[in-house]
Amino acid sequence: MAAYGYSFVTDKAFSAFARDLEQGAWKGVSIDKYDVPNRTPAASLFEAPRPVVWKLRARWSIAALDEALGVASAAVLAELDVEWDTAQRALHLFLASAAESKDPAQRDAAVRLRGALLAGAGTEQTRYTYDAEVDYGWHQVAIVGKAPLAADVKKVGAGAYLKRVEEATEALARGLGRTSGQKRAVARSKRIREAVVACTQAFNAIHGEIGWLLEHTPSGKQRDLLQALHAPFLALLERSPQRAPAAAAPEEVVVEEDAAEDAAEPEAEESTPA
Repeated sequence: MAAYGYSFVTDKAFSAFARDLEQGAWKGVSIDKYDVPNRTPAASLFEAPRPVVWKLRARWSIAALDEALGVASAAVLAELDVEWDTAQRALHLFLASAAESKDPAQRDAAVRLRGALLAGAGTEQTRYTYDAEVDYGWHQVAIVGKAPLAADVKKVGAGAYLKRVEEATEALARGLGRTSGQKRAVARSKRIREAVVACTQAFNAIHGEIGWLLEHTPSGKQRDLLQALHAPFLALLERSPQRAPAAAAPEEVVVEEDAAEDAAEPEAEESTPA
């Protein structure tokens, strides 16, 4: 794939480009039919107009980068943890109350749920590490979604409390940079690097396709539109000048000198009489 200089665009510059996609010629490119949260629209992308595909690819690569950049700070994670702990305590207190119900069936259901969902005396899970809390919350949500506990949840009316647990768990997972199924969070720096590479690849591809079409499109409205769509990408490159390669580090020269000295040592040894 041709490189046009997008490897010199910073993460913040890629992120800010989302505004360019809502202005000028790009504003008239509607992606509402295809822009779904899971990024797998029911409408066929194969049949979508090229500008729609370009805008989606740029938007989605920027969104992935924003998600990586948004991995929470320690202070934000602490706030998310407070809500997770609170949701767990609320569930614990509700089930404790339900276990005292006059209805024997409701009491039994509450006891089963407490045994399956809560750790220790009911709130031990609130002392787990952040990653362990996410694992625990996902486990809670998974087991109450199927028999036999699903019926117990309905019996005691614990749905709202478990929904809060699910939301708090998902929020904490996002804060850690985790997605469903990941055992542990990927380092924030690595997530950002990978997302920037994905943006670079996406922008190179879009730039190349628009440029190719410009070369083979005669003057007229379509060529004018292509130029208008291309302009923000060219402006982004102008704002992100290519940088000269870094000079060789001093220690590299020292290593070469040491190597030269080492290479000369055998000759000196050979000249020494036995």
